Amino acid sequence: IFDLTKAPKHLIVIGGGPIGIEMAQAHRHLGCDVSVLEMFKIMPKDDPELVEFVRDRLNNEGVALHEGVKVISTVKSASGVEVTIERDGVEEKISGSHLLVAAGRRVNVAGLNLEAGGVSYSERGIKVDARLRSTTNKKVFAIGDVAGGFQFTHKAGYDAGVVIKNALFRLPSKANYDAMPWVTYTAPELAAVGLNEEAARKKHDEIRILRWPFTENDRARAEGTTEGLIKVITTPKGLILGAAIVGPHAGELIQVWALALSQKMKIQAMASMIAPYPTLGEVSKRAAGSFFTPSLFSEKTKKIVRFLLSFG
Repeated sequence: IFDLTKAPKHLIVIGGGPIGIEMAQAHRHLGCDVSVLEMFKIMPKDDPELVEFVRDRLNNEGVALHEGVKVISTVKSASGVEVTIERDGVEEKISGSHLLVAAGRRVNVAGLNLEAGGVSYSERGIKVDARLRSTTNKKVFAIGDVAGGFQFTHKAGYDAGVVIKNALFRLPSKANYDAMPWVTYTAPELAAVGLNEEAARKKHDEIRILRWPFTENDRARAEGTTEGLIKVITTPKGLILGAAIVGPHAGELIQVWALALSQKMKIQAMASMIAPYPTLGEVSKRAAGSFFTPSLFSEKTKKIVRFLLSFG
């Protein structure tokens, strides 16, 4: 798709994951008609509450989202390509000039003759242990997409650090992806790290959900970019479990939460941070501070304040 010299008249995208949605919106911004075909919901691995902001923007911009559909066939046509889909048991056809298949990627290990080195692998990649060594040949390391799991450039960079510690310095370093952030570069951007609400509820008996909208951020209001919010998940005692942001520069703003997760920080650390004004980053501090709002304005706190004031 990056070899095209002219903008497609009508781009059909199969797959509503991050890559499919990024390419769909980018081409819509170039003036192309765009249709997205997704079997389930778009961006299924992200928090649905935040995905809704992206969905609304795509709809408003004129991207045709076909969710909950099954692709039956694709054939060449006079206009370029014709895709037959099935929705609720009824078939329909969508015609376009170009087709982009963004339904996932597979690792490319064919032709490496891994069998000769006794390296076990599957369609999902080379099987590795926590130190990223092949489970069947400890002298062989694998990083990035080929090691399975997250398919991000920054994940491969992190893996490389683990391998260097093991291979060169003989340190038993292990990979830990609990604080691995990811970003979908749409407008607005959507970034996340750690557990989302659904995953947190499955893992913990009780959680706290903290939100703060960009409509309450002075920098966002001044720049006219108030679409979105930050959502933070913690335990009742304030241990940070995860965070997600949809809005301007979400990929930049999520980094402080990746640090907080990697260091197992509590929400108080973020709430006590001094954030310069006016910045978009204030949303993190304000969301963290909202953790303490119920206790600060409780009857118990009011009684304590009145008691202290009685001393003059």
